[in-house]
Amino acid sequence: MRSLWIRAVVPAALVATTCGGVGVLAGWLRAREGLAEQGYATLGFEHLAYLLQRADLLDGARGGLLWGAAAAAAVGLALLASGADLSARRVASWPASRAWTSWASLAGALVATALLLLVEREREWVAAGHIAFVLGAALALAATLECLGRYARSASGDGARASIVASLAALLACYPALLWFGRNAITLGIGKLPWIEVALTLAVSAALFALVRRNALRELAARDVPALARPLAISGGAGAVLLAATALFAGLGEMLGRPTLTAAQPYDVVLIGIDTLRADATSLYGPSLHGRDTTPNLRKLAERGVLFRNAVSQAPWTMPAFGAIHTGRYPHEHGGYSLSGALRDSEVLLAEALAEAGYATRAVVSHTYVGPQRGFAQGFERYDASNALGHRAITSKDVTDIALGMLKARDERPLFLFAHYFDAHYEYMDQPESDFGDAYQGWLRHENDYENLLKNRQMVSAEENRWLVDLYEEEIAHIDRELGRLIEALEQSGRMDRTLIVVVADHGEEFLDHGSYGHTSTLWQEQLHVPLLVVPPGSKRPTRVDGVVETRTVFGTVLDALGLDFADQARARSLLRKVSPDGTELPEPQAKAFSITWLPDAEVAWGKRMCISSLREGRWKLVRHYTWERTMLFDLEADPREQRDLAASEPERTAAMKATLEAWTEEQKNRGASRKVEVDAEELRKLKELGYL
Repeated sequence: MRSLWIRAVVPAALVATTCGGVGVLAGWLRAREGLAEQGYATLGFEHLAYLLQRADLLDGARGGLLWGAAAAAAVGLALLASGADLSARRVASWPASRAWTSWASLAGALVATALLLLVEREREWVAAGHIAFVLGAALALAATLECLGRYARSASGDGARASIVASLAALLACYPALLWFGRNAITLGIGKLPWIEVALTLAVSAALFALVRRNALRELAARDVPALARPLAISGGAGAVLLAATALFAGLGEMLGRPTLTAAQPYDVVLIGIDTLRADATSLYGPSLHGRDTTPNLRKLAERGVLFRNAVSQAPWTMPAFGAIHTGRYPHEHGGYSLSGALRDSEVLLAEALAEAGYATRAVVSHTYVGPQRGFAQGFERYDASNALGHRAITSKDVTDIALGMLKARDERPLFLFAHYFDAHYEYMDQPESDFGDAYQGWLRHENDYENLLKNRQMVSAEENRWLVDLYEEEIAHIDRELGRLIEALEQSGRMDRTLIVVVADHGEEFLDHGSYGHTSTLWQEQLHVPLLVVPPGSKRPTRVDGVVETRTVFGTVLDALGLDFADQARARSLLRKVSPDGTELPEPQAKAFSITWLPDAEVAWGKRMCISSLREGRWKLVRHYTWERTMLFDLEADPREQRDLAASEPERTAAMKATLEAWTEEQKNRGASRKVEVDAEELRKLKELGYL
């Protein structure tokens, strides 16, 4: 019995290590591709390069071993069921009928294919090309195994039949790993065209069949099945070596992946991003739109930090705006300015710079436009996007709970935490703890759908519009309460004196200020003027800065506060350099702020095909609307709601600012095309509900 188990376990283990080795090779291919895309070698980021390679190799090994475990179990059970009689005569009797061969082949192929599809489902989408690939591979395997079975039945000697059956079993056992490896390797190295994938699968199957036929039909009577196991022993041994090397590589992090950047002051960093929060809806600058104290916790936090009264977002919608915050670059520079776009892999995010300096990097987000698919997970060890649930979900509490868990689970390394709150975004939901909008009982309460709201905006009365703002402020107050929990936890941790806190919004929201609702395709102040608060470690006094600043400066501000010398000259200087040591503002009369929304590839039906840029200089703001071929100039001190266009009455100022803005816009347009991502039907549905399409 002991010999029986040994003869079953050893081949099964060899199959498992073979598959694990194949997985390591697939991980190595993925790591090569990732390093090329990220450009870590050019940047000299040895630590991040090591982490990327380690993650891909370990993922590959785990995936290969997953397939290998299933294949090994099948092999081991088959050997045990056979009574471990591996003589040629015994094995030659296995494919006793054509029906056995056909049905076993097809069943094995379909089971392996189902397993692959289950793995793909973890990505929350299965591309049509992948379905075509796995189905084609399944049919190719079934056909190949059927041919092998026919040759086995027609072979004149037991030895030949045994060799064919052994090859059939090996091919069936290794098929999951070969399929998994092939899908990854082809996707990474050759392309994603389904017909190429299927053709390559058929070619490999044909080559295997030809090789088996040539060797098996030589009447190898002197060779028995153990002799045929030598290739498996070699491949299994090679796989074991690769797995051991991967384990050694993963365990030598201190030697192989030393950080190449150093923070002179390794403070913790907490970056709080609030989606769709216009500055005048908070109580940071006075009462809110409807005279309320909507953000008492933020107001209290501002009493120990630097509040910027004229912070300008670089874009009026989430992806390009938060992309600018996380990279320090304008939307065309980081690449995420298209509705179907994403940040460029080669762009360095704040998390990547901090990870290279040895930081633990964590994030919890609640919007698809800052999700991993859009490139925002670069540099983060943990990126939780489980709360990107769409416009009807209330997620702030869960975001805070996850953020608190990340704070508690921290290790000895300094921490960078990005917490993103989404509830202020449309649809505005009634919050039980607030009664701002409870009095209204009109028609809109029952028909509060974004598409309906836009189509019927001419029917919205002042009362209904007030109710929408009331709900919006309820959402803001709800977020502020959750921020209070997060700030309290930071205070109780005893690390506030070692923590840099930044609170920033990506953009604002329009409530018929200029005849419409929402955001994305205009550059009015209600969308570009956002709250921005920086609380340096240990700060106890309030500072107010009236000068114009760009939200993209958050990137340089964090690095400057940490003494981390990475940001190049193309990135804006630190916001903290606008404050003197005694806490007063250092005026910068020539400060400028640029913003842009550039959507020439949007579908006409979406109503978003706009190309607009703007320039803010002190009290003056110039808007260049390329779609409408119009230039507008506003004096924001005398006309904060931008109701009076002064372009005609201020020709010299208009011409000077227009020249500056057009030179900047042209330079931005030459930065390259946006990186596009595949968007499935479910994603399109969510984006339409959110008002982007």
